[in-house]
Amino acid sequence: MLGASLNATGLAGPSVTSYWGDIFEYTYFSSTSWKTVDKGLQRLADAFKPLVGKRISYSRHVSKSSWDEKTKKVILSWKKKWSDKSYTTESFDYAVIATPFSVVRGWRFSPPLPSLISRAIGSLPYATACKVALHFKTRFWEHLPKPIYGGCSTTDLPGILSFCYPSYAINSTGPGVLLASYSVFEGAEMTTSFDKNEHAAFALDAMAEIHGEQLVREQYTGRFARQCWLLDEYTRGGWADPHAGDHRLYIPEYFKTVNGMVWVGEHTSYTHAWIASALESGVRGAVHLLLELGLVDEAKEVAKEWMGRWIKV
Repeated sequence: MLGASLNATGLAGPSVTSYWGDIFEYTYFSSTSWKTVDKGLQRLADAFKPLVGKRISYSRHVSKSSWDEKTKKVILSWKKKWSDKSYTTESFDYAVIATPFSVVRGWRFSPPLPSLISRAIGSLPYATACKVALHFKTRFWEHLPKPIYGGCSTTDLPGILSFCYPSYAINSTGPGVLLASYSVFEGAEMTTSFDKNEHAAFALDAMAEIHGEQLVREQYTGRFARQCWLLDEYTRGGWADPHAGDHRLYIPEYFKTVNGMVWVGEHTSYTHAWIASALESGVRGAVHLLLELGLVDEAKEVAKEWMGRWIKV
């Protein structure tokens, strides 16, 4: 709208953020009723193990990708230990890369990737977040004079931002887990530097200030869990947070096969920060690969069966 070239997107620095985050956060994601997988999203991945479990290889921290023009194979390389001088390699007909760009930007590519996809990998902004969950003897918040049954609240207490009450098994007996802090952006950058025990104590202090010192201290079991995505070796960031123009510039590049590689993942989707975005990209990537293999009818079936009806095959 300001007459700038699309190719200039992202060059103005991280302060020029897109409004798309607000659009899909407050409109798209709020316009329907969402469901999750009982007992955790990990069960979705686990459901594939009977089919592909014997072919899964773990603990391969890929750091190189090369293309053999003669054999038309993509070659991935990794070290068994970071201290190793030599790499272990394996070649594939295709590689579906679901790794976040925040990790892929540390890879070395030979030959170099085309400029636009290389630029997307190197500069697509990522937001980050930190979560702290505290374990309590009972679900005491459901037995207050004014009971709380699920839902989230926000606070101006430093480094806390949001805290959430479990919406499952309401009014059940036994212990409960309270998401005592969900900080994002600058708040997460600050709390990421905390020692994990310090961070838990920081969140506990906030809950004591909100719900009462004696009650919270008596109910707390001393158990907690923390997740800061900047510290996660598999993500090194929370979710893609594109600049204005990044989608229009980069998404067409994600639909191209580059040296045997197909790009998928939340960062290649139209919306971000939700598992739905990753699943959507997986459908698109499956259709993409089937078309590469010439399996048009199968690609159509995948698009139909897995709700990828927006894909034109």
